[in-house]
This record gives sequence, C-alpha cells and structure tokens, in this order.
Amino acid sequence: MKHVAYNKTVGFLAIMVIVALSTPASAGTVQKGILGDWLITMDSDGRQIESILSFSMDKEGKLAGQSIGFSISELKDVKYEGSELSFVQVNQFGDNEFSRTFTGTIERGKLSGIMSSDRGESKVEGKRLRRMPMAAGTWQVTFKVGERDVSATLVIKADDNNKLSADWQSQWGEHKITDVTFKEGKLTFKRTSKIQDRQLESSFEGTVKGHKLTGTIKSEMGDIALEGRRDGAALIGKWDLELTSDRGTRNQILQVNPDLSGRYGSSAIRKINLEGNQVSFKIVRMFRDQESEITFKGTLDGNKLTGEQTSPRGSQTITGIKRSGTPAEQQTAQAKKPTRQPDVIYVPTPQEVVDKMLEMAEVKKDDLVYDLGCGDGRIVVTAAKKYGCRCVGYDINPKRIEESLENVEKNDVGNLVRIEQEDIFTLDLSEANVITLYLLPSLNVKLIPQLEKLKPGSRIVSHDFDMRGVKPDKVVEINSDNEYSEHTIYLWTTPLKKEAVSDE
Repeated sequence: MKHVAYNKTVGFLAIMVIVALSTPASAGTVQKGILGDWLITMDSDGRQIESILSFSMDKEGKLAGQSIGFSISELKDVKYEGSELSFVQVNQFGDNEFSRTFTGTIERGKLSGIMSSDRGESKVEGKRLRRMPMAAGTWQVTFKVGERDVSATLVIKADDNNKLSADWQSQWGEHKITDVTFKEGKLTFKRTSKIQDRQLESSFEGTVKGHKLTGTIKSEMGDIALEGRRDGAALIGKWDLELTSDRGTRNQILQVNPDLSGRYGSSAIRKINLEGNQVSFKIVRMFRDQESEITFKGTLDGNKLTGEQTSPRGSQTITGIKRSGTPAEQQTAQAKKPTRQPDVIYVPTPQEVVDKMLEMAEVKKDDLVYDLGCGDGRIVVTAAKKYGCRCVGYDINPKRIEESLENVEKNDVGNLVRIEQEDIFTLDLSEANVITLYLLPSLNVKLIPQLEKLKPGSRIVSHDFDMRGVKPDKVVEINSDNEYSEHTIYLWTTPLKKEAVSDE
C-alpha cells in the first residue's frame, strides 16, 4: 500500500510540473519583466553610446516607453511577448523625424538585440537599473535620553547590489552600525556604542514612510523612541526638464535618488548639492572622444526647479517640474480632510479572501477595477501585480489614503494604480469593469443606483455582506487559515437581477 501511495504522489507531482510548465505567464508577470528603467549601450561607429530605456503602462493599460539620452524620444509599437521585445524609436531633429527599429530579448535580467535603420544595424546590450531602497540617504534623527534631547545623523548607503550599510554620527561617543536590513518599509540594524570607557549594545527597529523615519532603540537601558527626517526630501524624485538655448528647445529628465545621487538623462551624478533652496551638480560626458564637463546651478521652489546649464558648447536655461510620484508628495496632494466621517470602521480583508474575490470576478488585464473603501490598498495592489490591470482605490479616510499610497509605492505598481480620497456615494462608477466591496449590507444597497449604471457584464464582489433586493450569481464560503474564521464572498454581474424582498 505504501508503494501505491508513493506512486500516486509521484504521478500527481509529475502532472503538476507539466501543467506549471505549460501554463503561460500571467499578464502581470509578463509586464513585471519589462517595466522600469534599463541602462543600455549601443555600438555606433565603434563608440559605445549610453542611454536609458524606460518602460511603463499608459492609461489604457498598454506598454509605452521612452529613450532617454541626449534628449528624450518616444518608443512606439512597444511589444513584449514571452522574452521577445520590439519597438520603434522616433527621434525628432528640428523639423525632421528619424526612426529606427529594435528587435531583441529580455532574459535573466539582461536586454540584448539589434537596433536597425536605413543607416545600418547596431548591437544593443543593457541591464535593469536597480531602484535605490527608500531607506537610503542622510537622516537627521532625534530622541530623548532621560530628560535630555539628543540629535544625531544616520547615513544609510546602498551599494551596486542594494546591500545597505550605515554610519551613526554623533557628538556623544563612537558608534558602529551593523546588520542593516530594509524590507517592506521596515528598517532594522544593530549598534555598538562606546561612550568614555563604557560599551553599549543596542538594536533599532522602525519604519520608513515617505521621508519620515520612526522607530525604537532597544538596549539594557530600556526602549527609546526615535524620529528622523531625510535631508533633501523636497528634491528627491523625478523631474521633467525643458532646456532652452538659441539652438532651440529640448526635453530631459533629472532623477534624484534618496541619497542625493542621481541621473541627468543617462549620465550618473555622484552627488547633487542642496544648500537652502540652491541646487547644483556636475557631470562629465564624452563628446567626440573628448571629456566635456556640464554644470548646473539653480533654485528650488516647491515642485519647480529653475536654473542654468553650462558646458563648453555654451549655456542653456532650464525649467523643471517635479513629477508627483513619491509617497510624501501624493499624501500632501491627495490626503484631504474628510468631508464627513467614514461609514464603517476599518477591518482589513485577509489576503486569501482578496485572492478569491479577484478570482471570482475573473479579473483580466484589460479590466478597470474600482475598490470602494480601499483601506490599505491591498485589493488594488494585488489586482495590479497579479493581473496587470488598471485599478483605482477610493477611501474617505486620509489615514487609509496614506497607507494605500505607501502600499502602492512599496509594491512598485504606481503605473497601474491610482488612489483617491473621495466619498464613494458621489462617484460615477460607469467606467469600471470590476467593483470590490467590504462595507455593510445597508451601504451595499445604497450603492445600487450607481451600480446599475455599470456596463453589461461588469462584476461586483463583496466580502461578507450581501445586497438586499439583488440576487447574487454566486456565493462562496472560504476559511482564513491565518485568522481561523469563515468568510463569505458574493458575486453579482450586471445588469443586476432584482428580487422581491419581504419586510420581515
């Protein structure tokens, strides 16, 4: 009997392996393989020209891209299937348009292929640009020791593989930081402090939210609360620049990293200086086999940057606008004061219930998902990552908006997910294909007039609560292993199927 059971198990595993190998990757998995920035080199007449390919999703959920080098050019007809990548790069020179076609592959984190035009072919190779951990940078931290206020500087650095190290700078003693980790917004490290003749071991555990650090230092002396603010917060992010000279106007991108390193176009900047509102940096570029130093000096005013770029070829006036992409900025822009109190207290939906809700709704890449009362954003984040679809999360509570924005940033799905602070009973839902709910029965009923305006075939899924007067298409009960509890999921499709209700 043991041999029979063993053979059945082996056979079952073999079938599962075959199924797994033959199942195509989901849209979300496919997109994850290409989205982001790629640093490429192209062989041109024996010279290696460096640029960046930046891939994202447009508002319709289609692949889009830009080539970032001396200037910015658009990528058209971007296609990525399996490991095969192709696009057409269009460059504008005055009134003339020049295009070339790329065909190649992305495999094991490397991009390679051929760029071809009527001038010939060039070999292209590239690798993904790693995104610097948000914990990196210089933090001005404060805490209390007894009744005394203490300040220090915590400098966190990331190497080329994003491995973190740190340095603690203080007028009180000597300190060594080890075992620095940062995962899912949580920062931890160990600290050895030598103050006069005494050595003290301590540990830190905290969270990074936008440009704010909070946490606790633990030692034999007890727990000490710590707060920190990042240097250069107003400058960090991506800037769209316009360069103007007597030769015309062109566009460029400035990327400022959390540690105030960055990129100007495709050129690396070791250090961007920010003193008050004055910004400066310099880069060295190769131009016709000669080094050319380019310097920038400008003024920061909110989300605007103005200044002058100087090089051996002359000067250019620069104006820039900061993209609203960082959690801190989105919170400032979108976390408005509530117009009224939330209708329900916040209780998060367990992840296994989230997965089942999206499965029952048969979410597809082309769908637009609205989560009404999005909480910490887990439903829209899961839908974007798993299915590659566009999503909007709505909530009236500013605290939930902040949590959702952080979740979107942490999971790098900002190109697919939008978070808005709104009263859900004032929304036009007609554009959505899928609606997800975790409200109360009376609130579900209150939404019926809005839900009736959905397109035919739209799906509505509700966690735990039905919709009185509307017959569900399916009701499923599942267990939450983490919480040892049962949950019910209701599915409706439009047009809604009304049913008679009694007053009992």
